[in-house]
Amino acid sequence: MKPISTHSLSVIYALLLAGFMIALAFPAMAETGQSKDSDVVAVPVTLNPVVQVDADFIHLGDLFEPAGKYADRTVLRAPNPGQEMVLPAVWLWKAAKTFGIDWQPTSTADTVTVSRPSSVITADQIEDLLKDSFFKRTGEDDLVEVEEDGGPYKIHLPRSSAPTARVERFDYDAHSGRFTATLLAPAEGRPLEKMNISGRFHRLVELPVPTRRLGKGHIIESGDLTLVRLREENLGTNLIIDESKLVGQSVGRSLTSGKPVRLGDVGAPILVEKNRIITVSLRTDRMVLSVQGRAMENGALDDVIRVQNTQSNTVIDAVVTGSGRVEVQVQQPLAMRAE
Repeated sequence: MKPISTHSLSVIYALLLAGFMIALAFPAMAETGQSKDSDVVAVPVTLNPVVQVDADFIHLGDLFEPAGKYADRTVLRAPNPGQEMVLPAVWLWKAAKTFGIDWQPTSTADTVTVSRPSSVITADQIEDLLKDSFFKRTGEDDLVEVEEDGGPYKIHLPRSSAPTARVERFDYDAHSGRFTATLLAPAEGRPLEKMNISGRFHRLVELPVPTRRLGKGHIIESGDLTLVRLREENLGTNLIIDESKLVGQSVGRSLTSGKPVRLGDVGAPILVEKNRIITVSLRTDRMVLSVQGRAMENGALDDVIRVQNTQSNTVIDAVVTGSGRVEVQVQQPLAMRAE
């Protein structure tokens, strides 16, 4: 829904209105297209190609210099705060003749651009007002994102007004997340602008994502991650939302920068690789016996894997304790004894 402005007036309507105002004020001059000799402004007269006004109306003296005794004459409604309009050469020529100003355009490029400065209520301010209404209504935290239909919007007020606004009405549907709101500006005193806004609130989830592409086998460090907020409805299942569960993990398949990480994408680092010669230990209170063995499968820390004694070819189960190291259980000491 587009914002409703109490000062909306098209340039075409404004120009037509100005022409009517000129003809009404000086009917005889409008008919003849000229004034009495005594009213003609002395030359040279220059055109002000760029004009900035800070009021509701444009005066003749804003356009021409000098403009003589009619300099304070209102000729046109000013654009809305924060907007501008372009006055064409033909209209300017008509205005000059009507008020007896000795000026005529040399080409259609002789135009005047009129702008009106404003006091701006920014899109961030409007978003904060909407979020504040949402929090008061639902009691939820700040993990939401506002999506405005046709937005984001700004509100332009006259420069003399404070850039403030208030929410007059706020309706929210918890099931769909849709809302409608009416804003009035400024927040205090007589409202100069009224804006109707509709849209939707999206719940967000904060989770870690890679800061760059991480290849297979990479051991994830905290510097590889950053926290982002993503819309809950766009996320799949089995996502890792706790950064501590990613740090120290090994990448199983390449991870894309900025994309959430799923449980199946990472795993514990492989400390023992299949078919590699490793150290097999048997530890008791009285002794530690170590022999060489061959890993028959990959293993991460605390994994139980099959290991073959390289001397006896006996296969047993052992627990991975470190890089290239496993330890057998006490009940199997003889299985790995060297011959």
